[in-house]
Amino acid sequence: MIMSDIIIYRRKRGSTGQWKCREKAMLKVELQAGRFVVFAKLANMLDCNHNDAVMFGFSKKDKCAYIFKETPEEDSYYLRQAGPGRPYFRFTSKNLAQFFTEIFDLEPEEKVVYFEAGDKNNKGWLRLMMEV
Repeated sequence: MIMSDIIIYRRKRGSTGQWKCREKAMLKVELQAGRFVVFAKLANMLDCNHNDAVMFGFSKKDKCAYIFKETPEEDSYYLRQAGPGRPYFRFTSKNLAQFFTEIFDLEPEEKVVYFEAGDKNNKGWLRLMMEV
């Protein structure tokens, strides 16, 4: 049997984000829905679990964001486990997603952006840089 007439068609992934979230400390922002996903490595760096509170800071000059764990406040963002056995947390805030759009000069048609955590600053906040 000659195999030259056989074509193998492999499945294509809808998003490369499925794999990078396991390898890097990342924050995913779904801009239109206002959903934020904190993947396991980032949550570990923050020492966060289900129902922990986080907050964000921004530097327009450096074009970066900061994320840090805080004592729960009325205006905190609370991480919720995505489900049993799922290694990530999420919360929703359309206002915060809009602020990310403005700070990072994102195009309105962009749907999802990823931010990778870097070093901590002198306050202990993790720096988030947009992945290009």
